[in-house]
Amino acid sequence: MLASVAVRLLPRQLRFLACACAAFLLLLTAPAPAVAASTADSTAAEFAHLARTDSLILASLDRMRGVVQGADTMVAWKVFEAHPRRTVVLLMPTLRSIPHGLSLGAPNMVWRVRVLQRLTGLTFRARTRARLGEEEKKWLAPDSTGAVPFAGENAARGMTWVAPRDAQRDILDQWRRWWDGISLSTPLPVKDRSRDGATWWY
Repeated sequence: MLASVAVRLLPRQLRFLACACAAFLLLLTAPAPAVAASTADSTAAEFAHLARTDSLILASLDRMRGVVQGADTMVAWKVFEAHPRRTVVLLMPTLRSIPHGLSLGAPNMVWRVRVLQRLTGLTFRARTRARLGEEEKKWLAPDSTGAVPFAGENAARGMTWVAPRDAQRDILDQWRRWWDGISLSTPLPVKDRSRDGATWWY
């Protein structure tokens, strides 16, 4: 009796065993490292994208100098506007004082300060120990405390008067203190959207 039962069950057991073996073989041949590889590929792609973005931001910052550059300047601004925090991260270590005085257009460092001002909506001023001439006062327009901006500009004439170096250094220190005081997760201040994009540098 037992023998006959065993014989009747044998085909079922064989089918079950065959299915189990097939499933086991599928597990053995499945590409298990695919998940890790996919994660690694994703991370590498993110770093590659970040590197390309950084290169584009830095190249755009370097190109900004002289008089208003029309379409080229607007393309650069679109890059900064699309990546405001990354632009500030890359821009902050480049800040430095430059020779003061009147120049045609604007030196590159003035453009960098303009970008900071436009992205953050912030503007800093500082007092100077230098004695300002009447013409210089017209350009820099000291406030009631005697503080001046980083540069005074006449956009219509395409001219810029850069402030004395002591005021520049104080202003740049104010930017650094502001940057040191916010965390990487802190959103940038809401930028001034009241001006038309084509005149953001004024």
